[in-house]
Amino acid sequence: MVDMRAVVLLIAVGMTSSCAAFTSSNDHASPLTGRPTTASSAAATPSSTLGAGLDEVPVAQAMGGRRWYTVPDGLIQEKALVAVAMAADALPGQPRARLRETGATVPLSFIVAPRVGNQWSGSLDLAGAAPGEQTVDFLVRMRDGSDRVVASSKFFLSEPIYVVWTLDFEGDAASNETLDNTYAINRTYFAPMTIMWNPRVWTTTEVSRERADVMRQWTMNVAAAGNAEIALHIHAWTDFVRAAGVTPRTAPSWAGRGDGYDVPLTAFDESETKRLIDHAVRLMTDHGMPKPTSFRAGGLFANAANLRAVAAAGFTADTSATPAGPFGSLTLPWTLPKDAQPYRPSRTDANAAGDLPMLEVPNNAGNTYGLTSFSIQRVINDDLAMLPPVGTPSAVRRALTFVSHPATIDAPERAAIEKLFQALEPYRWDRDKGPLRFVTIAQVAAAYAR
Repeated sequence: MVDMRAVVLLIAVGMTSSCAAFTSSNDHASPLTGRPTTASSAAATPSSTLGAGLDEVPVAQAMGGRRWYTVPDGLIQEKALVAVAMAADALPGQPRARLRETGATVPLSFIVAPRVGNQWSGSLDLAGAAPGEQTVDFLVRMRDGSDRVVASSKFFLSEPIYVVWTLDFEGDAASNETLDNTYAINRTYFAPMTIMWNPRVWTTTEVSRERADVMRQWTMNVAAAGNAEIALHIHAWTDFVRAAGVTPRTAPSWAGRGDGYDVPLTAFDESETKRLIDHAVRLMTDHGMPKPTSFRAGGLFANAANLRAVAAAGFTADTSATPAGPFGSLTLPWTLPKDAQPYRPSRTDANAAGDLPMLEVPNNAGNTYGLTSFSIQRVINDDLAMLPPVGTPSAVRRALTFVSHPATIDAPERAAIEKLFQALEPYRWDRDKGPLRFVTIAQVAAAYAR
């Protein structure tokens, strides 16, 4: 028998995340009144003791674990956690797990697991494995030097499907009701937000200082809880443009408003765009907000000159792109297909891949503005058409980005957004159902930088 003093007993094994942008806390306190709390967890590090081989093949049974993993992308620690039920006296057999496709092998550590029983566990590197069903073999070394497979288990490996929920502040006021509705969706469906903050609230008398403070604090509270990225969104409101030292425009416009809100950013040249962005960022940092790294132009209008200015301002991602088509009385400057995927744009053509040091993340999954639980069905159908069948790994990496607005999420639009999230439930990685992971624009930029 093995001297049990030589066996390492581990109480817990866990997987940590480098993008722990979201927790499953049940705290539903409104960020309008207080900062949400977050949960933390600790993980033990497995170890093992080698032996000289076994005389008999031990009885073993593979333990159930996660069914879904995604190809490593640098956002999370994507290693397959594997375990096999086997007696402690298998120690001289050097218990190991091996990924059949790549041959990657890891030594296993003995664990006394409450409610589960004794088992040997470890974490397998997934680098180099192709999407599809994967097999893990559990091995022991016999005294004659041969290895025996004592049990096997399977899981799915898939390219990740990223879903990004972006929320545009337009530069006008958002009510407590719509902010609370937005936060309730965020907490119910555990979907981090990319909040596109609009600094125009500090250059106008149309938004009171008190209301601007409430909106800023709401944004900061949600982000502090790890539930959001704070990005930048600019509309060409005449008061904001003037405050930035740029000549305001009222034309061209997509709605004929006359206040600049509906003037596309494409009406401004590269240097003017840079001045607008620099002023916006300065307003944000002066008000205690972090310097943003993701940008979106109002109405999704941007051209190569605008994108050069965005990149020159130090942004790592732009999310102004969208499929080709009309917008109000104007035609969008984009010629992208309906399911356009992230790319690095050209310095001379925003629609073409090139060498700008910035990722373009197209808005290809719809806009929930003004939709209801009935009218959003077409958006849902289009989004699901970009996903693999339920229960099927994806052979290609994809990103789906959709747009909402914190100021418009009334009860009907909240119901529409919730219906969209419900339609995505069967694909969710965090539910161990599929490859779909909710992330922010900044995280998409980090993943595509690899």
